[in-house]
Amino acid sequence: PPRPRIAFEPRSRPPPRPEMKLIGAGFSRTGTISLQEALITLGLPCYHFFELMSKDADLDIWYKYSLDPAGSPLPYKALLEGYEACLDFPICVHYRELMEEFPDAKVILTVRDAEKWRDSLAKIFRTCGWVIVFALVCPRMLKVLVIGVRASFVDTFKMHLDRANWIEAFNRHVAEVKAAVPPEQLLVFDVREGWEPLCKFLECPVPDAAFPHKNKGMSAVQRKILTVVWRDLTDVRFWLRLALVVGSIVALVYASMNLVF
Repeated sequence: PPRPRIAFEPRSRPPPRPEMKLIGAGFSRTGTISLQEALITLGLPCYHFFELMSKDADLDIWYKYSLDPAGSPLPYKALLEGYEACLDFPICVHYRELMEEFPDAKVILTVRDAEKWRDSLAKIFRTCGWVIVFALVCPRMLKVLVIGVRASFVDTFKMHLDRANWIEAFNRHVAEVKAAVPPEQLLVFDVREGWEPLCKFLECPVPDAAFPHKNKGMSAVQRKILTVVWRDLTDVRFWLRLALVVGSIVALVYASMNLVF
């Protein structure tokens, strides 16, 4: 007798992976947190420095690169898998490499008054100076600090810390991006302009919600840094390292006292 046929249900195809649609070339403190929130509202998962700070694997990759750029090339596609947009330091100083990696992606350059930008960035460094203390015993905070120093002081400001150099570096970066990116692929964007130019550039409808304006002060940055510090404080390895440091200091003090007396 003929064998009964077995009906096979067709396998469902996996959903397509998100593709990089938007590369952010604007520096930190140009509205990148507001823009990230806006892009998420438009349905574009967005990679920001805050995302990097939340992922130990990403911290390790960027940290190794920051210490040895030539010996630790960045796996851009692996880092940005699942995201459709990327912004802020350290991404913004890699916009040329990202354009090569994602040739169909558009580029957005967030801008603001250069002097106000410099004052805002300097305020971060002054307000968050205590981060250096935590970095001595908090490995995650140390990595965040090294990544930030590489992207800003080394790659951008070339270790020149005077006010005029920062402003010149900002204006130079804006000019370089405008020269490097084809006009039809680039949006020069001030977040005060709101949804209209952004949605027109991305060819999507304007949402009903108001355009987000986040991080006008320091609260968002401080909260994120405290989150990283808290992760270290709740890690038993932190206390072991702290005990080792304190024990070493006590031993050195005790040994020096014995030498003196």
